[in-house]
Amino acid sequence: MKRRFVLILFFCGIFISMFDLCVAKNQLDAQLDKVSLIKHSDGDWELFVGGKPYFIKGVLYAPVKIGEDPGNATMRDWMLYDDDNDGINDVAFQTWVDVNGNGKNDAGEEIGDFQLMKEMGVNTVRFYHLPSVNNAAGDIYKASASTALQYDHAPNKELLRRLYNDYGIRVLVGNFVGSWTIGSGADWAGGTDYTNPIHRENIKKSVKAMVLDHKDEPYVLMWVLGNENNIASWSNCNAKDQPEAYATLIGELTRMIKELDTDHPVAVCEGDNQDMLKFYARHAKEIDVLAYNSYRGAFGFGTLWKSVKEAFDRPVFISEFGKPASGPDGYLEEKQMHHVKGNWEDVVANSHGGASEGEAIRSSIGGIVFDWLDRWYMVGNPTEQDKKKNFGGVYEEWFGILAMGQNADSLKREKRKVYDYLKGVWVEE
Repeated sequence: MKRRFVLILFFCGIFISMFDLCVAKNQLDAQLDKVSLIKHSDGDWELFVGGKPYFIKGVLYAPVKIGEDPGNATMRDWMLYDDDNDGINDVAFQTWVDVNGNGKNDAGEEIGDFQLMKEMGVNTVRFYHLPSVNNAAGDIYKASASTALQYDHAPNKELLRRLYNDYGIRVLVGNFVGSWTIGSGADWAGGTDYTNPIHRENIKKSVKAMVLDHKDEPYVLMWVLGNENNIASWSNCNAKDQPEAYATLIGELTRMIKELDTDHPVAVCEGDNQDMLKFYARHAKEIDVLAYNSYRGAFGFGTLWKSVKEAFDRPVFISEFGKPASGPDGYLEEKQMHHVKGNWEDVVANSHGGASEGEAIRSSIGGIVFDWLDRWYMVGNPTEQDKKKNFGGVYEEWFGILAMGQNADSLKREKRKVYDYLKGVWVEE
């Protein structure tokens, strides 16, 4: 009897020890994934993950197969691409580079976008908006055939876990906040009305679903609200004309996210105009990070850093920057590379530990290059890569770090010079 009692105590002790170890491991994992922002005594901002400095070296990732177009409701979510039905995601793992130049996908040339990003030194990808069938979202993604095709299904979280676990790449999880009317339930003609309580409530449901879907996943770096909504009248988003209403919604969304998740910062993505900052200072002080889509030229972002510092002092990352590899003057691959180089150097110069002289503000926490891959649907026929001007008078189908070539193979990847430049400055020694 005494021996049995001793054995029971022994095994109870083992169980308690194992339980304590599991709790300790979970706490350690939480600390390793904890994302935080530090403002140094000199005013510099810095991003940390798991207690270590983290500088965003990222790309906008939204590959679209040739022939697909949201305008005619044929564009699918890339996370569902498996057109050969082999159970392997086509773009993540089966894209190829024509190493020997014979125009064929030969044995050994298949590599996948995830590996190509890793080899370039990418540590972060930005997604504009992820799908969801979370109950919190309700039926908001059934609003149109195009929206349903892209967003009315569960996110492929296993694929995103592989992106992080196998390739070391974290995710900026985005939500359009009514841009392109996605998530608001608005009709296209009127666009998202930020004074409309129904539109506001739908957007809140969309954002809540996003957070509930992903908040406990190790791949999350931060939440990103909107996509240049402050200037994007072309996306039937009325934030530009309703700045106060939009800012109050951003404040409500930020506070809601922080109630649901305490481990990841909240960013708002702006077009390159700082007029909205006074409204955020009034209605959305809880914003952690400001992100800017900015296309000012080859030498960087000028007064952007200083303007933000003075109006609403927050860390900043450039959420889109880049240049098309073609234009009215012909093929511009060299100019594209030099443009991105000048932009990246400015991102670094204005970071903690960057330039120590001149006008450096040192609030930069990194940048996202637009775009990983050319998109053939942006201007005209989605089965051809058009050389036509679109927004801002540029050839918008040619922004990719990578091209798909001219043989209409959606899985072919042709590296432009900008790929090699970024690999040279991003890959850790």
